[in-house]
Amino acid sequence: MLKIYWTLWAAIGLMALLLFTTGNFTLMTLVAFGFVSFGMIFMGMIAVLPSTVGHHAVPKQPKVKTEKVKAEKSGIFDSKHLATR
Repeated sequence: MLKIYWTLWAAIGLMALLLFTTGNFTLMTLVAFGFVSFGMIFMGMIAVLPSTVGHHAVPKQPKVKTEKVKAEKSGIFDSKHLATR
């Protein structure tokens, strides 16, 4: 997003320079470039700024050691000796 943003600014600056050198940069053109510049600054605050400030790295999860544990008897008595219904 950042590369696109700066490329757009460069294209707008190049167009303004071209219009200025040819003598076609009138007051109405200046107003149009002002509106475009306002939109570009707004786009920078809404789209570009959060993408450059945010955290993009995934946090590392600690490795958990798993061990096999012997199966323990559930409850107080062994289930073989309990009466079933």
